[in-house]
Amino acid sequence: MKIAYLITAYNNYEHLNKLINALDENNASFFIHIDKKVEMPENIQENKKIKFIKRIKVWWGGWSHMQAILNLMTEAAKYKSDYYILLSGTDYPIRQNSFLYNKLNEGGEYINILKGFQTHKPENRIKKYYFDCFDRRNENSFKTKIFLFLEKFKSKIMTKKNYPFKEIYHGSTWWALSQNCVSYTLEYIKNNPEYVNFFKTSWCPEESFIQTILGNSKYLSECKNNLTFTDWSGIPAPVVLREEHIDLFKNRLEFDGSYGKYTPFFARKFSDNKNNLIERIEKDLRY
Repeated sequence: MKIAYLITAYNNYEHLNKLINALDENNASFFIHIDKKVEMPENIQENKKIKFIKRIKVWWGGWSHMQAILNLMTEAAKYKSDYYILLSGTDYPIRQNSFLYNKLNEGGEYINILKGFQTHKPENRIKKYYFDCFDRRNENSFKTKIFLFLEKFKSKIMTKKNYPFKEIYHGSTWWALSQNCVSYTLEYIKNNPEYVNFFKTSWCPEESFIQTILGNSKYLSECKNNLTFTDWSGIPAPVVLREEHIDLFKNRLEFDGSYGKYTPFFARKFSDNKNNLIERIEKDLRY
């Protein structure tokens, strides 16, 4: 099975290198987007299986991350793979690679998808207008204060009313999609520019943009829960994984999530200073 890994990253390059090495087999290729606001990594550029795509500045919560994902999909689709797997640079596999191949051989689309709005994903995410040009987490920045004020002001006088879809669907960012599904998604985007323009001013569109396309298509019946474990129980969330998570992975294959039961192959998030956890994973889970 030929797999294309699509990775968005902006830090923790030592860990990113470990992630690539863990997945690097004959059937693997890697397409990587590095946020233009940061320096390029130096220690992984010699790998011939890696293609760094054109960089853009990515702002948390804005359309730019979705655009980076679409750029990854578009570039990777030129080389034809059986599956395309979207990851962050802080992910890592927690099972042997054969676990992933066996799962993908079952077929289907591994993406969290749920119809309608949710408590933590309300209609305001797409109904109101959001800007995508500033660091909204830097509350002390004058630029941030200005744009947050402008968003608040604009939301009082203008909201979106005509939605370019039948039903809205939400999910999490990360997924594993088949060649046919990715081709369908890219073709839909090409033929429906009004759909893209609508989401360009939404909040966290990577959690609804592709999900809504697939939710209103024949692929809905083929969607299964995704393959990535994330712990949202701490602050800030998601939490950086700890020793107790490795023990949890060792004793359990199936987990309960907000989208139902799932069997993860990846987990996130890790950092450069978590080498001891990677060693434990390789020894206890991927031996």
